[in-house]
Amino acid sequence: MRSGLALAAGLLAGLWLDTRRRTNRAEQQHPPTGHFMSVGGTRLHYLDHGPKDGTAPPVVFLHGNGTTADDWALSLLDEAARHRRCVCFDRPGHGYSEATPRRDAGPAAQAALLRAATRKLGLERPIVVGHSLAGAVALAWALDFPEEIGGLVILSAFTHPTPRLDFLPMMGPAIPAAGPLLSHTVLPPLDRLILPALMRRIFEPNPVPPSYDELPPDLLLRPTQLEAAAAQLAALIPGVAAMAPRYSEIRCPTSVVAGREDRIVDPHAHAVRLHNAVAGSTLHLLAETGHMPQHARPDAVMAAIERVERAITTESIHAEA
Repeated sequence: MRSGLALAAGLLAGLWLDTRRRTNRAEQQHPPTGHFMSVGGTRLHYLDHGPKDGTAPPVVFLHGNGTTADDWALSLLDEAARHRRCVCFDRPGHGYSEATPRRDAGPAAQAALLRAATRKLGLERPIVVGHSLAGAVALAWALDFPEEIGGLVILSAFTHPTPRLDFLPMMGPAIPAAGPLLSHTVLPPLDRLILPALMRRIFEPNPVPPSYDELPPDLLLRPTQLEAAAAQLAALIPGVAAMAPRYSEIRCPTSVVAGREDRIVDPHAHAVRLHNAVAGSTLHLLAETGHMPQHARPDAVMAAIERVERAITTESIHAEA
């Protein structure tokens, strides 16, 4: 029995060292390319592109769970930043941003932190673009700080408390005590095996873009990111359950975009219901498009941003009249 325990301990130690080696290598291959700031004791990494003195409202991009701000750099950031200032945050615990305490993993706490960061950068009434889980963060921002947001673009977002048994296996790194052990040992090699199939499912029916090869898998599978993603996923359903009854309070221009073929988030259970709850919002269900419209249909996402911009301009003209 002792030999068995020694063997298991040796195996875990070897996996721990391999994870550490792979993490260091991934960070060397893909170092941070943006800027850093500290807000409320949390160090955040962000990309800041485009003219800072433009007339268009600034845009804040929030990526989905398990990826980084590079998701926008690999899709539509260059186009978006041609005429407007665009800031893309690594959400807490993702990319090169520090994780927040687990109690702050929910959409509302993330929104409060990123709102404070946006204010520190001097961005006034930005359009907030939230993809997937970050769509809930964007909605929390609009609900809790309505006077400080210009508009919303909600992409493929999980917005209502629908049952998701498939979330349970992904919450392992959030288990107290055992989670960090798992995320430093057995989970990274297991996740490396399933990551290609998972990526295909996320993008289906669209192909995974070749640009995604620029993101080393080991960068996305670092223990800190696995733990943050798991904690935020665990807090998602309770978070949207608290917010959903309040969606009718949202008054800023809002565009809801989803792929009709989304395999991750049912557009009828989420996008359509959100559109019905937010007065004056526009709904755009994209044919032959999956969970990643920013890659498959960047033109449609840019059109949604521009529609919100025009609505903000129209509101401003009416307010001045």
